[in-house]
Amino acid sequence: MLTPHRASALALAVAGLVAVGPTAAFAQAKPGRADARASGRTLYMEHCASCHGTSGRGDGPAADSLRARPTDLTRFARANGGVFPAERTRQTIDGRGVASHGSVEMPVWGTVFKAASPTRDGRAVQDRIDAIVAYLESIQERAGHE
Repeated sequence: MLTPHRASALALAVAGLVAVGPTAAFAQAKPGRADARASGRTLYMEHCASCHGTSGRGDGPAADSLRARPTDLTRFARANGGVFPAERTRQTIDGRGVASHGSVEMPVWGTVFKAASPTRDGRAVQDRIDAIVAYLESIQERAGHE
């Protein structure tokens, strides 16, 4: 049964899915590394923060209504011997062609971004995902810092 709290969280998540059209952050040519992080942050805030939180710690406004707590995205490097697992993160976000990309409540962003792309261009989808990955790499906890 869908409780009012879950319905609100679902509406918030759907609003994030609907708003996947071209963003100002990606209206330009393929950005450099610093620009990729900035546009990745914008994309993250638009599509991921409702569940994972603005800080990436899994504490977004929709988190409490989900069956499983969203992953703390700031701990990937720490859990991987201090090395950020960029390719695994990229595949998880894309969600197409991997056995598991998170819980069933996490959208398959590769499909969502492709559907929202006016040209259905696979490169544009990868550029968006790469930008989010660059942003996530920038928010990783460092050893000794919590």
